[in-house]
Amino acid sequence: MFQSLVILLIFLTVMMVVSVIIASKRVVKNRKSVVHLIWMAVFTTVCYTVFILIPPRNPGLASFAAGVYFLSTDWLVVYLMLFAADYTEVKPLSRVPRFIVGLLAGVDSISFVVNTFTHHMFTVEVASADKLGIEYWDVQLKSPHIVHRVFVYAIVLYSLVILLYKLIKVPAIYKNKYSSILCQTLSVVGLNVLCSAVDAKFDYSVILYASLAISICYLALYASPKKLLERINSTIVEDSVIGLFAYDNSGRCVGANQAVRELFAGEGDIYEIAEKYRARWEEEFKDNSSNLVGDERTIVVNGEKQYIYVSYQRFLDKKGRNLGCCFQIENRTVVVKKFKEEQFRATHDMLTGLLNRNTFEEEVRRILSEAKEPYYMICSNIQDFKLVNELFGSKVGDKLLIAQAKMISRSASDHSVSARIYADKFSTLLPKRCFVETDFIENMKQIIDMGLTGSFKLHFYIGVYDIVDVNEPVWTMYDKAIMAIDSIRGNYEQSISYYKEELLQHIMEEKEVLNEFDQAIEEKQFHMFLQPQIANNGNVVGAEALVRWIHPQKGMVSPGIFIPTLEKAGLIHKLDLYMWESAAKKLEEWKKEGKEKYSLSVNISTKDFVYIDVCDAFRTLAQKYDFDVKNLKLEITESALAENVRELMTALDGLHELGYDIEIDDFGSGYSSLGMLKDINADILKIDMIFLRETKNVQRSTTILKNIISMSKELGMPVITEGVETKEQVDFLMDVGCDMFQGFYFAKPMSLENFEQAYG
Repeated sequence: MFQSLVILLIFLTVMMVVSVIIASKRVVKNRKSVVHLIWMAVFTTVCYTVFILIPPRNPGLASFAAGVYFLSTDWLVVYLMLFAADYTEVKPLSRVPRFIVGLLAGVDSISFVVNTFTHHMFTVEVASADKLGIEYWDVQLKSPHIVHRVFVYAIVLYSLVILLYKLIKVPAIYKNKYSSILCQTLSVVGLNVLCSAVDAKFDYSVILYASLAISICYLALYASPKKLLERINSTIVEDSVIGLFAYDNSGRCVGANQAVRELFAGEGDIYEIAEKYRARWEEEFKDNSSNLVGDERTIVVNGEKQYIYVSYQRFLDKKGRNLGCCFQIENRTVVVKKFKEEQFRATHDMLTGLLNRNTFEEEVRRILSEAKEPYYMICSNIQDFKLVNELFGSKVGDKLLIAQAKMISRSASDHSVSARIYADKFSTLLPKRCFVETDFIENMKQIIDMGLTGSFKLHFYIGVYDIVDVNEPVWTMYDKAIMAIDSIRGNYEQSISYYKEELLQHIMEEKEVLNEFDQAIEEKQFHMFLQPQIANNGNVVGAEALVRWIHPQKGMVSPGIFIPTLEKAGLIHKLDLYMWESAAKKLEEWKKEGKEKYSLSVNISTKDFVYIDVCDAFRTLAQKYDFDVKNLKLEITESALAENVRELMTALDGLHELGYDIEIDDFGSGYSSLGMLKDINADILKIDMIFLRETKNVQRSTTILKNIISMSKELGMPVITEGVETKEQVDFLMDVGCDMFQGFYFAKPMSLENFEQAYG
């Protein structure tokens, strides 16, 4: 038995040396701490082997060898601790604890060396084993030896705690990495305790020291990493978001991970699906010799389209023999759908689903470049859409826009394209043959009938531009269709308008007016012309001030062009202020010249009350110029008063307080003439010329005019009739009691110079 023990120790020593040599060549983590631990185990095993082989006649040498063996166990457990800390990646001891451990191990080592002479730790004696027929060294431990044991077991316990802590904390896949080493370390401790308890002739735990070192080398550097890698790979494959079918060399499916099972869930047996898939793929790529082939596919699973990327790979050994193959199936459905959604967002209006402005331009260019038939550019929008949003909220507005988009889509064809340009502005490029006015009107009627805005009446406008030049800029085409809409805007009797070149000319004229207006005011290009007002006794009592624009290059610019343009642009108040001041200034001159018998009538636009304080403007004129305010008559049209009775009454009262007389212009042209007279405190009534025009109902017209003049006299309001052109009209008006006349029969509008020469 003794010989067997020695042979076993030598064998283990050789095995440890071989393990060290092999481990030293591996470039792996923990290699350094493992090598140090093995070398220490080699040293411990050799020390013990030498000790038990010392002959009985050398007790001193035996005592020294035993001491070296004991001190080697100190350092063996220290290196075991360092390995455990390195292997578990637990934060190592700080400098002070490391110093204390090293100091205790060093003191203990010196104590064992000194024991050769002092025998304070243990003694050795020759003992006989009669049954074995051998003599051996019997080690008699003394009390101080307990310190050595406490130190060793404390270090071993610390190492076990590290391993146990890591074993508890790590996921299940990593537990085997620590549990095997923990169990073997516990067995060594157990055997060591057992040997001490039974007072065995030999310390058999040294065998486990060597075995543990070899086992740690194998487990830490070979088995555990390999098994862990296999488990990690298995987990990665199973939990991968990429589906995997694995096949053996006969083409039979031997594995399918969770991702591919979820992809084909509900389609039947997964292995049958896998083998059909492989057979179909290999048939399709039978002429492809590559071991790796990838392709994008679209499949239908449970009635839904799925976008996948398939990688097919063959596996061959070193001799080129078939080992099997696999499919990697990456489900790109979410990515593809997200990409398509982003692409849609980049090219479409998200509310209506129609194209956006930029994409519409590109598509129009493409279609027209290939066009073999004439096209219309059609634009549509809703009258007062901003008001709809304010009154009913954006949700109703959005529903209205969506309905309008559907209307446009219903009218589309294979060769058309539609877009939401912005807000409620939509545009469609449509073949002329596909445009049917009645269909568009019917579609608009259906939207109105939806009742989204209650009693608020919706009105749609459609502008149509007949494309003559396909190379014309797209937005020029669009603008021309919008011009067609602008030409009928405010007209609730008409919904569809076609672009005509005259519209462009009119737009250009409007732009010229707006571009030159400020300079014209500054350079006093606007002149005050006067049309005389004649009393029924034949005397000139005043004149209506009319504006004329005498352009330095163009000559006389028609008021029919610049006045509506300035009103639409919100600039008419600037021109009116200019004319009011011109009139006030002229009245001051006449007063100084003793011509106070003449009055001047100036017009007040409805828009003036929006942009300026009219009362304050005339108050300023009265303060700035010296004239009789009764000689400056303020004309306000009946239609303006009818639209804004409540708003204007306060302003008119203020003008009366300043001393100005108010004339109601164009009386009789509206529908609320008589009702208005009871609310408006006016001073002069100016009858519209419509009563003097030829009519089938002459008797009715003259009767109405006669009664208006009679009524105005009862109200104490002088009457001026404008538009008088014939002697017969004058005679009739004289008979019915008209106070003053204005018209071409007496004089056309004339310059100030001509007026003063004629009537000065």
